[in-house]
Amino acid sequence: MLILSRVIADGLILSAALGVIILGSLYLNPRLWLNDYPKQMQAKVPPLTAREKWARGILAALFLAVIVGWLYFSTAQLKAANGGTVSFLAAWLNAFLVFNIFNLFDAVVLDLLILTLMKPRFATLPGTEGMEYLYHNWRMHLTNYLKGIVFCAVLSLPAAFVAAL
Repeated sequence: MLILSRVIADGLILSAALGVIILGSLYLNPRLWLNDYPKQMQAKVPPLTAREKWARGILAALFLAVIVGWLYFSTAQLKAANGGTVSFLAAWLNAFLVFNIFNLFDAVVLDLLILTLMKPRFATLPGTEGMEYLYHNWRMHLTNYLKGIVFCAVLSLPAAFVAAL
């Protein structure tokens, strides 16, 4: 049985952790997120250097490790709260909802509130100054959120399999 308060708490903790990673990496080098910027902005900047590609790989590994680790932890807690057993569906739903809270946080807080409305200078790709209006593409943000739902559904499967064993 799902524990909604735990799902929300775990989703908010995951959102905070990944939010720090995202904003911190944007501050250090927004080019690490080059593929997530609008295509018109991507066209204005040179491709990633070998060092940036390496750093982006490290960032991706860290990002994935936090997600998988936290989803595993959350489903393990659900299993423990249910006397050591949990159905695959309950485990998957728990992981999916926790992860999708981050997906919603990413879309609303990071993309719309911070990047679109606040427009922090540190998140602007060098060479694209003045193009911040491209962030106001609501269709792009909605499409990215919907793609995120599918990503959440798929990435929640391993946590559910492990928890349901």
